[in-house]
Amino acid sequence: MAYDTASRRRWAATATPWRTNVSPNTTPYQNITKAYAIARENYAAYRSECALFAGTFSRGFADYLGGVRDAISYESLRGVREGDGPVDVQEAMHLDEDTYWHFGMMIRVAGEKTSDVVRMQVRFKKIERRFVINLFGHEDFEITEPNALTLEPVYELLVTSIRRHY
Repeated sequence: MAYDTASRRRWAATATPWRTNVSPNTTPYQNITKAYAIARENYAAYRSECALFAGTFSRGFADYLGGVRDAISYESLRGVREGDGPVDVQEAMHLDEDTYWHFGMMIRVAGEKTSDVVRMQVRFKKIERRFVINLFGHEDFEITEPNALTLEPVYELLVTSIRRHY
Protein backbone atom coordinates (compact mmCIF):
# COMPACT_ATOMS: atom_id res chain seq x y z
CA MET A 1 0.00 0.00 0.00
CA ALA A 2 1.47 3.33 -1.04
CA TYR A 3 1.36 6.38 1.22
CA ASP A 4 1.22 9.92 -0.02
CA THR A 5 3.80 12.46 1.23
CA ALA A 6 1.43 14.12 3.69
CA SER A 7 0.63 10.76 5.30
CA ARG A 8 4.34 9.96 5.65
CA ARG A 9 5.00 13.29 7.37
CA ARG A 10 2.15 12.77 9.80
CA TRP A 11 3.37 9.26 10.55
CA ALA A 12 7.00 10.38 10.96
CA ALA A 13 5.97 13.20 13.28
CA THR A 14 4.06 10.82 15.56
CA ALA A 15 6.12 7.65 15.22
CA THR A 16 9.55 8.92 16.29
CA PRO A 17 9.89 10.77 19.60
CA TRP A 18 12.82 12.92 18.44
CA ARG A 19 10.57 14.54 15.87
CA THR A 20 8.00 15.81 18.34
CA ASN A 21 7.67 19.58 18.56
CA VAL A 22 8.96 19.88 15.01
CA SER A 23 7.13 22.29 12.83
CA PRO A 24 6.42 20.88 9.37
CA ASN A 25 7.76 24.16 7.94
CA THR A 26 11.25 23.90 9.48
CA THR A 27 14.17 21.80 8.42
CA PRO A 28 16.16 19.59 10.78
CA TYR A 29 19.08 22.01 10.41
CA GLN A 30 16.88 24.92 11.51
CA ASN A 31 15.88 22.89 14.56
CA ILE A 32 19.55 22.27 15.36
CA THR A 33 20.43 25.96 15.06
CA LYS A 34 17.47 26.86 17.28
CA ALA A 35 18.61 24.33 19.90
CA TYR A 36 22.13 25.77 19.68
CA ALA A 37 20.85 29.31 20.20
CA ILE A 38 18.84 28.22 23.24
CA ALA A 39 21.86 26.40 24.66
CA ARG A 40 24.01 29.54 24.23
CA GLU A 41 21.38 31.66 25.98
CA ASN A 42 21.20 29.16 28.85
CA TYR A 43 25.00 29.10 29.14
CA ALA A 44 25.18 32.91 29.21
CA ALA A 45 22.59 33.02 31.99
CA TYR A 46 24.43 30.28 33.93
CA ARG A 47 27.77 32.04 33.56
CA SER A 48 26.24 35.32 34.67
CA GLU A 49 24.83 33.70 37.82
CA CYS A 50 28.18 32.08 38.55
CA ALA A 51 30.09 35.33 37.95
CA LEU A 52 27.76 37.05 40.41
CA PHE A 53 28.46 34.30 42.92
CA ALA A 54 32.24 34.61 42.40
CA GLY A 55 32.01 38.36 42.96
CA THR A 56 30.00 37.84 46.14
CA PHE A 57 32.54 35.25 47.30
CA SER A 58 35.55 37.49 46.65
CA ARG A 59 34.09 40.64 48.26
CA GLY A 60 32.87 38.63 51.24
CA PHE A 61 36.27 37.01 51.76
CA ALA A 62 38.04 40.39 51.69
CA ASP A 63 35.55 41.73 54.24
CA TYR A 64 35.98 38.60 56.38
CA LEU A 65 39.74 39.18 56.45
CA GLY A 66 39.19 42.75 57.63
CA GLY A 67 38.71 44.69 54.42
CA VAL A 68 42.13 43.98 52.93
CA ARG A 69 40.97 43.94 49.31
CA ASP A 70 44.37 44.93 47.97
CA ALA A 71 45.97 41.85 49.59
CA ILE A 72 43.75 39.46 47.60
CA SER A 73 44.00 38.98 43.88
CA TYR A 74 42.75 36.45 41.35
CA GLU A 75 44.29 34.72 38.39
CA SER A 76 43.08 32.40 35.71
CA LEU A 77 44.31 28.83 36.04
CA ARG A 78 44.13 28.32 32.32
CA GLY A 79 47.11 29.41 30.29
CA VAL A 80 48.64 31.60 32.99
CA ARG A 81 52.06 32.96 32.18
CA GLU A 82 54.51 34.65 34.51
CA GLY A 83 53.80 38.36 34.53
CA ASP A 84 50.18 38.12 33.34
CA GLY A 85 49.13 39.73 36.58
CA PRO A 86 45.91 39.56 38.52
CA VAL A 87 42.45 39.97 37.01
CA ASP A 88 38.92 40.36 38.35
CA VAL A 89 37.53 37.14 39.75
CA GLN A 90 34.91 37.03 36.99
CA GLU A 91 37.67 37.11 34.37
CA ALA A 92 39.74 34.53 36.25
CA MET A 93 37.05 31.87 36.39
CA HIS A 94 36.78 29.23 33.70
CA LEU A 95 34.53 26.23 33.26
CA ASP A 96 36.54 23.03 33.29
CA GLU A 97 35.71 19.55 32.00
CA ASP A 98 34.78 18.50 35.55
CA THR A 99 31.78 20.88 35.30
CA TYR A 100 33.19 23.16 38.02
CA TRP A 101 34.18 26.79 37.61
CA HIS A 102 37.82 27.25 38.66
CA PHE A 103 39.83 30.31 39.63
CA GLY A 104 43.12 30.97 41.36
CA MET A 105 43.27 33.14 44.45
CA MET A 106 46.44 34.79 45.71
CA ILE A 107 46.70 36.25 49.20
CA ARG A 108 49.62 38.54 49.89
CA VAL A 109 50.72 38.16 53.51
CA ALA A 110 52.92 41.03 54.66
CA GLY A 111 55.26 40.88 57.61
CA GLU A 112 57.36 43.70 59.04
CA LYS A 113 60.22 43.20 56.60
CA THR A 114 59.10 40.45 54.24
CA SER A 115 56.02 39.26 52.48
CA ASP A 116 54.73 36.03 51.01
CA VAL A 117 52.04 35.00 48.54
CA VAL A 118 49.75 32.10 49.26
CA ARG A 119 48.10 30.60 46.18
CA MET A 120 44.90 28.59 46.33
CA GLN A 121 42.47 27.13 43.87
CA VAL A 122 38.75 27.52 44.34
CA ARG A 123 36.20 25.56 42.37
CA PHE A 124 32.44 25.77 42.47
CA LYS A 125 29.35 25.03 40.45
CA LYS A 126 25.66 25.70 40.58
CA ILE A 127 23.35 22.72 40.89
CA GLU A 128 19.70 23.60 40.68
CA ARG A 129 19.27 26.31 43.33
CA ARG A 130 22.47 25.84 45.31
CA PHE A 131 26.15 26.46 44.83
CA VAL A 132 28.64 23.74 45.69
CA ILE A 133 32.10 25.00 46.67
CA ASN A 134 34.93 22.52 46.64
CA LEU A 135 38.18 23.38 48.41
CA PHE A 136 41.34 21.33 48.39
CA GLY A 137 39.68 18.59 46.34
CA HIS A 138 37.59 17.20 49.19
CA GLU A 139 35.82 19.90 51.21
CA ASP A 140 32.33 20.52 49.84
CA PHE A 141 30.07 23.30 51.04
CA GLU A 142 26.53 23.74 49.79
CA ILE A 143 25.25 27.30 49.80
CA THR A 144 21.68 28.11 48.83
CA GLU A 145 21.82 31.86 49.42
CA PRO A 146 25.35 33.22 49.03
CA ASN A 147 26.08 36.02 51.48
CA ALA A 148 28.65 36.84 54.17
CA LEU A 149 26.89 34.73 56.79
CA THR A 150 26.38 31.58 54.71
CA LEU A 151 29.91 31.77 53.26
CA GLU A 152 31.58 32.21 56.66
CA PRO A 153 32.35 28.47 57.15
CA VAL A 154 34.17 28.50 53.79
CA TYR A 155 36.17 31.57 54.79
CA GLU A 156 37.00 30.00 58.16
CA LEU A 157 38.39 26.89 56.47
CA LEU A 158 40.49 29.01 54.11
CA VAL A 159 41.97 31.02 56.99
CA THR A 160 42.61 27.86 59.05
CA SER A 161 44.40 26.28 56.09
CA ILE A 162 46.58 29.34 55.57
CA ARG A 163 47.48 29.43 59.25
CA ARG A 164 48.40 25.73 59.12
CA HIS A 165 50.54 26.46 56.08
CA TYR A 166 52.78 28.63 58.24
